[in-house]
Amino acid sequence: MRRLGNRTVTLAALLAASLTVLVLSRGGATRPLETVAFAPLQPIQRLVNNVSTGFITRSEQRQEIEELKARVRELEQTVAAYQVDLVRLREIERDYDRLSELLDYSTQAQDQQLLVADVIGRDTSGFLRFIVINRGARDGVRVGQPVISDRGLVGRVGDVTATAAWVRLAIDQDSAINARMQNTRTEGTVVGQLAGGMRMQFIPQEAVIEEGDLVLTSGLGGNFPADIVIGQVASVRAQEAELFQEAEIRPTVDFDRLELVSVITAFEPVDPTLFEETIEEELEQTP
Repeated sequence: MRRLGNRTVTLAALLAASLTVLVLSRGGATRPLETVAFAPLQPIQRLVNNVSTGFITRSEQRQEIEELKARVRELEQTVAAYQVDLVRLREIERDYDRLSELLDYSTQAQDQQLLVADVIGRDTSGFLRFIVINRGARDGVRVGQPVISDRGLVGRVGDVTATAAWVRLAIDQDSAINARMQNTRTEGTVVGQLAGGMRMQFIPQEAVIEEGDLVLTSGLGGNFPADIVIGQVASVRAQEAELFQEAEIRPTVDFDRLELVSVITAFEPVDPTLFEETIEEELEQTP
């Protein structure tokens, strides 16, 4: 009973002391004592605050970094989409320019009709010079029809299927084109070279030729319409002992980058062999 009474007295004394401290604390009387008592604990409190603040800051930084990475990925996808659109627009612009120039040519040559075709194949052997286009007999393409681009003469149709055509280029070694100089009207024959160049042969010795002169189709022989650009004179070779001059021709067409061409379908090549019998008969009747 004594122990219980002592505990009760002690508890009552502590309760009374606590109430006294609480009353004094509200009145501000214990503030100096609180300052002195808690002064040793302030560094620990600051450390705990700094650590907790650091954790919060790092978490926020990680979240911001993840958000930035997601934004970067989104922007990269947007830029890639814009680049694809830009490439398509550039291709459309180039096709439009080429088609516009071909349209200008067809407007000037009103007696001709053009059939636009895509280049779907090309020679890779280095010995033959040809391309394959995606137009054929169903589209009205025939063997012998001339083929041009926006820069000049490409060649001539050599073979045809229902949906495609094989075109021998003007730089093929078996190609021969009747041509003339634009300025002097001097005539000759432009032939392809094994290495892929072009040379104009059978130029009269007395003809004056200069580098840069423009070479056009003459229309003689009926294989090509007249006045299609072939190229420019790059150099001239003339020797007194020979009957004719020769000139190296620089093509105006870039044969390695052909993508879009036109077949002149309304032009019907003339076969000069049709008149051979008539010529032979005339020669036989000549006394």
